[in-house]
Amino acid sequence: MKSKLLIKDISDFEMLVNTHTDKLTQTAFLKIGNLQDAEDLVQDLFINLWIKRESIVVHGPVYNYLYVSLRNKIMNYFAKAKLRQDVKNKLAVSLEVVDLSLVNLLIEKDLNTLFSEILSELPDHMQKIFKLRNEDFTLKEIAVALGLAEQTVKGYSAEMHRRIKAMLIERHPEFARSLTVMLSFLLVK
Repeated sequence: MKSKLLIKDISDFEMLVNTHTDKLTQTAFLKIGNLQDAEDLVQDLFINLWIKRESIVVHGPVYNYLYVSLRNKIMNYFAKAKLRQDVKNKLAVSLEVVDLSLVNLLIEKDLNTLFSEILSELPDHMQKIFKLRNEDFTLKEIAVALGLAEQTVKGYSAEMHRRIKAMLIERHPEFARSLTVMLSFLLVK
């Protein structure tokens, strides 16, 4: 088959556009399912043809050349769409992790504030016991440090746990069950 320059002048270009736009748009639409994007791909194909008009030589039917060019644009379209989706997915995961970290930080701050308020309402000897328990002192060591009987420290400790639990539930009754479970891990060592 004879090779020929695809576009010699503006009239050749207009003829190509008028002859093939509808069929190429229909083909693109069937492949990608979006008319606007199909029209954009075909328009982009013709723009590229005009830009490269002096160097495009066709070695067969013109429609075959146009169809292969469109097929390549469609493959690029799907590759870019997949890349965009992958970026969106990674961004969504990153934002979710950031959001979760931020939520956890806010919850931790709120819990620390709430816990500090509740502890400040306890009698001094219970606050001291709580502080020493969080520094990993045993009941016996706490009794020696505070000059109390070990049994007294046990009693104060039990009363402290009861009061903290009651105050937390009073302030947040909707979380009563969760708070009870959480307190069992926080307060018992």
